[in-house]
Amino acid sequence: MTKSIKLITAVVIFLMTTPLAFAQHSSCHSTLTRSIKLDNSSKKEEIKIEVADDVKCLGIGLNSTISEGSLTVEIFDPNGDKQGNFSVESQMSSSSSSEGKNSEMVCGQLNKTIKEPMKGDWVVKLKPKKVTGKIQINSYQSDKPGS
Repeated sequence: MTKSIKLITAVVIFLMTTPLAFAQHSSCHSTLTRSIKLDNSSKKEEIKIEVADDVKCLGIGLNSTISEGSLTVEIFDPNGDKQGNFSVESQMSSSSSSEGKNSEMVCGQLNKTIKEPMKGDWVVKLKPKKVTGKIQINSYQSDKPGS
């Protein structure tokens, strides 16, 4: 009987302290997705991603699909230093004629992971030239390194 009581006591103590152990090693992460539609746009835009002190890993994913025009997308850190960019351009004009309809979809993508990112506002700059299409901006932040 004493062995049973000791075993039950050990199990109860383990179950009571386990949540504390998990709480000490817990982590936090967040994700955010923005979808932007452009309709024959040439207006420059800036999208800010706020990064706090406790962020150990920042991920930024950019996906664009355009049918007309050209688009340049750039990522800047809080100091204003460029950390990545890409450009996409449609080479065919969408048109309907008696000879048929032509169209083209051009896709561009950039994925960037920054370990120990600088605190502050990271900026994604969109530079469209008569763009019809969409861009999706995904950001991921974690308080664990390399997550």
